[in-house]
Amino acid sequence: MPVSIEREAKTLDPGFRRSDAGGEGKDFEPAGSFVSSAEEDREERLRAEIEAYHAAALAYAAVKLGLPDRIGERAWTADDLALALKVSAPHLERFLRGLVTQGICEALPDGTFALGPLGRSLRSGSPSRLASKVTIVVEQYWLPWADLLHTVRNGEPAFEHVFGTDVWAWRNENFKGGDAFAAYLAGETFGAATPIVAALDFTGVARVADIGGGHGGLLAAILKAHPGVRCILFDLPETLIGAKKFLKAHGVDKRVTLVGGDFLAEIPVEADLYVLKSVLQHWDDAAARAILESCHEAMPPQAKLAIIEPLLPDHANDAPSAVMLDLHMMVITGGRVRSVSEFETLLAQAGLSVTHIVPMRSGLTMVVAVPS
Repeated sequence: MPVSIEREAKTLDPGFRRSDAGGEGKDFEPAGSFVSSAEEDREERLRAEIEAYHAAALAYAAVKLGLPDRIGERAWTADDLALALKVSAPHLERFLRGLVTQGICEALPDGTFALGPLGRSLRSGSPSRLASKVTIVVEQYWLPWADLLHTVRNGEPAFEHVFGTDVWAWRNENFKGGDAFAAYLAGETFGAATPIVAALDFTGVARVADIGGGHGGLLAAILKAHPGVRCILFDLPETLIGAKKFLKAHGVDKRVTLVGGDFLAEIPVEADLYVLKSVLQHWDDAAARAILESCHEAMPPQAKLAIIEPLLPDHANDAPSAVMLDLHMMVITGGRVRSVSEFETLLAQAGLSVTHIVPMRSGLTMVVAVPS
């Protein structure tokens, strides 16, 4: 039903309600089952969220085809573009119309197609990193989230049920996927690092150790802001391969020492400030405690530890993004987002004490601890 007709139907008959916006059938319900405008708005929002897989699938297919890069700045007929991409022209034309509805492409009056503003954000090298984001979401998260019920029923990460191994082993075995994930996180972390760097206390700090820091997104920002500081990046040896390229691209590689290892076993590095940025949330309490114990064993008496993660709110609606991240960790890694009291308990068990907590506008919180 066209939107204008539907609106008119609602105006003339307050008992009208669209019961299926998915296009598979539209029913009319009698006035006795009238739903309030506020409730209907909430239903419409939920319906749109349920149907969001359309947008993800369209963007993913466009990226995998290389369509945003191929189109460039010119307009194409569907036939010419199909020839360049080596796909079926009739099906590509229908696909392009779908991309138009998402703002990824534009349909021009002469029947050709061009790249829209959102299409440019899916190009290789775009600062938005949306091409990487949608690739990770579809290839690594989509199926596990569809299997959420398995986690709820059995307490096992759905990722393991779907792929037959945990997420860390999968990314190690599928190096391209693991490297893409680490590269995406480094870019995101670097781009959002300003408030984190501002919140960190560098008084008396000559050396910073980023534990589980991936490709070094946070360290690159720290080094640019503090020319006198030197850093240690500690992560798995295979992760450090990509870190070398990232740090060199930002011109800070000469001031970073790369140390490979497993933080669940030991952290053989000495620094004045240790940073755990978005690390503990990936692990259950036993593993998180082991990581903190490894930090404690490595820390000199005067050293500080800064844990930077979202905090689980007392009420879900106070921080919906933290609640959804908690679910994501449950499904993918078996980890969890924690409350202040849960952090205090874990730190105490590892021989560490909280000195202060710094909330940040980004939704992250910094929990600073020292050896007890």
